[in-house]
Amino acid sequence: MKNPIPWNLGTLNFDEGEIFLLIIGLTGGIACGKSAVSEELQKFGAVTLDIDSVTHELLEPAGELYEIYVQHFGKYIVAVDGLLNKKIIGEIIFNHPDEREWINSIAHPVLLNAARDFLEKCAAEGVEVAVIEVPLLFEAGWESLFDEIWAVYVTRNKQMWRLIQRDNLSPQQANARLNAQMSPEEIKNRADVVINNRKNKSHLRKQVRKALHGRLIGGRSFAYEV
Repeated sequence: MKNPIPWNLGTLNFDEGEIFLLIIGLTGGIACGKSAVSEELQKFGAVTLDIDSVTHELLEPAGELYEIYVQHFGKYIVAVDGLLNKKIIGEIIFNHPDEREWINSIAHPVLLNAARDFLEKCAAEGVEVAVIEVPLLFEAGWESLFDEIWAVYVTRNKQMWRLIQRDNLSPQQANARLNAQMSPEEIKNRADVVINNRKNKSHLRKQVRKALHGRLIGGRSFAYEV
């Protein structure tokens, strides 16, 4: 069910009265296919924001997080072209829980502000459905930001295979990344809508269409798998 804006975004004034905006949080483990679901939602008229893309912008030399990372980790994380070496940072994040916790404590408040700015802009422009893709949605405690939480689900074995193929990782590296995140089963159990990405794009598109129809026409207030 749609919620009126504002409800967690501060004070917004609109001459037209209440603005209604459905806010979907899209999550799922690494290599589950979140971006594919986001693309399908765009085709149905949703406006989307990818938090990973925002993070990458913030880690550019002029970004808000660049100097903070360099001061904390040292210049060895800076590549010869002046950009941060994301492979080195990834190894740090996925193999050192204390450093991962530090990064999250620094990055999440900045990213939350970006998410709120995005939603405020969507409300002002009369957007009906806004989607924010957040890989660590539950870990970050962002549940209250959304009307609904959609999870993209694949089994751990398929997730491992896709990650190795996509990022050219060893099984040990892929396993470390998976172990650093919430399990697909737990994410699935905590979501309002589950999109099972076990087949092809056509199957994925049908699930997204069905989930949008169920939510925007009649709606369902309990978790279900499409």
